[in-house]
Amino acid sequence: MSTELHPLTPAPTWDATSRPRPERAAWPLGVAAVAGIAAYVLTISTDGQSGLNVAIWVAIWVGLLLWSTRRRSQTPTREGLTLLGVALAFALTFALWDAPGEFQFLNALALVLALVLGAAVWRHAGLATTATGRMTGMIFTGGSRLFYGPFALLERFPWGKLRGAKAGRATPWLTGLLLTVPVLLVFGGLLAGADSGFADLISGLWRWNPENLIQSSFTVLLWVAFAGGLAYPALMALSPTLLGTATDTPEERGGRLGLIETGMPLLALGALFLVFLFTQLPYFLSGITLPDGFTFAEYVRRGFSELLWVAFLTLGLLLAAYGLTRPNVRAQATYRLLNLAVLLPLALVLVSAANRWRLYTLAYGLSEIRVLGAALLVWLVLALAWLGVCLWRGTLRRFAYPALLAGFGTLLLATLINPGALIARVNVGRELAAVTNVTRSTPQQADLWSLIQLGADAVPTVVANLDTLTRDCPPGECGYMDHREYVILKLKEEFGAARDPRVWNLSQERARRAVLGLRE
Repeated sequence: MSTELHPLTPAPTWDATSRPRPERAAWPLGVAAVAGIAAYVLTISTDGQSGLNVAIWVAIWVGLLLWSTRRRSQTPTREGLTLLGVALAFALTFALWDAPGEFQFLNALALVLALVLGAAVWRHAGLATTATGRMTGMIFTGGSRLFYGPFALLERFPWGKLRGAKAGRATPWLTGLLLTVPVLLVFGGLLAGADSGFADLISGLWRWNPENLIQSSFTVLLWVAFAGGLAYPALMALSPTLLGTATDTPEERGGRLGLIETGMPLLALGALFLVFLFTQLPYFLSGITLPDGFTFAEYVRRGFSELLWVAFLTLGLLLAAYGLTRPNVRAQATYRLLNLAVLLPLALVLVSAANRWRLYTLAYGLSEIRVLGAALLVWLVLALAWLGVCLWRGTLRRFAYPALLAGFGTLLLATLINPGALIARVNVGRELAAVTNVTRSTPQQADLWSLIQLGADAVPTVVANLDTLTRDCPPGECGYMDHREYVILKLKEEFGAARDPRVWNLSQERARRAVLGLRE
């Protein structure tokens, strides 16, 4: 006897069927130009540093989108507002924390992804019930539009109106520009003489020779092009994806496989997980025992990453199996039980992964990779739990968007706990407490330069424990890496200088104050 479940999710309100081309309009290109010039002003002469300027630019971009939408009496979607809110949250991390390198890379990637998806669904509802394959198509389409969107804006610009406009209409604007330039030059020069910081900013903006003019123009065009790639789908209400219609994904139309074809590999995978768990039972019960011949590095480091790959691939396999299975088979209770036969032992496999992470942390303390691994493990648990609920209820269309938001939230939370400061506190604390346990026989020694490489967030902890982490400098031996005077000199070189206000960062400011208080 089979029980059929009928999803109550409405179909998305968009598709990729043939539709009229967007109207010719000047304001989308104008919005992109304003955003691009703002990005140039916020980043010029900053040597590639990021900080408050990232948050300011994203806030400007969100404001421009809201202004443009209200100007045309339109309403953004809830999903579009949510994703741009997520983008603003990630942008703020660059102003508040000096996260370690891999965290900064992932935060930047998440920021761009939220901007691209937010632009894609700014005027199109339905992302909350979009299938996983469809969302992948939206990401691919949005990434492609970053490249060809600027050219499309140029093609949709009403050039004919400019050619037909009377010369007299441009005269007031030209006159106003000619009067504005000397005003800015005179008063800008006086203000620059009154404050050296303002003078440095102005000199960075206006120190142009012919080579710099060409380079600056090219940089402005790149920023305008990036903003144009976001403005094109958002302001011209394009379909979020170019890859088919809203209901032609395998998750929706169904495949041709029956219960036996799909069930055999799922049942075999569940049995394989059970066999693996049986071999792990002694290590579960003891909590710290390792297999014969294995070190902690071998058992934990490699094993943890491989178990995460197992969980990630299982998630993809269950999604693929659902798409390849006939709709009438999906609705059967037997098929839903087969999914549970995979997910339930997989949950215990993830417990094994968490146990390996715990053992590795007991033995070696924290590191950036271990914190990232823990965050990924948390997201996989949340995503697989939600996948199980969606598979059981037959509402897989509701999986992708919450899973995406869970990934964003997990990464934000991992950044919010301030990983650089956390790693420094834990590892220095283990050295001060001379930690020994069943996983290590000698106390841990914190690596000073590894802590400094974590970024400004770790610097206050390093400064507070400098006597423990360094040694005094005998006469003639001050060049050694762990001597106090040498470490203080390097800390002041790295963190002692004030940053440009545009790339101000709260953690950098705290580190600067801590370092300037040191005496050599």
